[in-house]
Amino acid sequence: MKDEALLEVTPEFMIRAIIHRRERLAMMIPKQLESRGEELQVAEPLAKDAKERREALQDKIVAFDDQLLKVKSGSEEHQSLIDSRESFIAESQQAENAYLENELFRRRADSRTKRLTFALNDCQRAIEYWENILEKGWDNLLTDAQRVESGGPSSYAVKRKEKEAKS
Repeated sequence: MKDEALLEVTPEFMIRAIIHRRERLAMMIPKQLESRGEELQVAEPLAKDAKERREALQDKIVAFDDQLLKVKSGSEEHQSLIDSRESFIAESQQAENAYLENELFRRRADSRTKRLTFALNDCQRAIEYWENILEKGWDNLLTDAQRVESGGPSSYAVKRKEKEAKS
């Protein structure tokens, strides 16, 4: 949009456009949130099961290590335990990889769900804010600009001064 055309837009029109856009977003988010919630419901048990399997295999490896200490080195039983332990180590590595993959899936699903929840809340707060501006007027939006124009501090400087006063 060209500068001249932008200046012709009334504040009320701009506010209504903002509200309309936020309302459209607020209508789309619940469907996405539902999908992400379903994804999370699938991901959580997968990650939990993979973690339990990984831990069970690690416990078996520790048990094999304990048995190896009790058995005479070089005996058939010792070699059999070493062979069994090696297969459990390989299986444990697969379980570790499965756990990491499932945990990553769970974290992503959780993150997406939280982001959508925050986005929906943000849209609703923005709609309320801009509707309030429409009802009460938008003159207060120009207060900072008028203060700076008359030689006063910017809103950034005012906030910094307030922050320093609190410290």
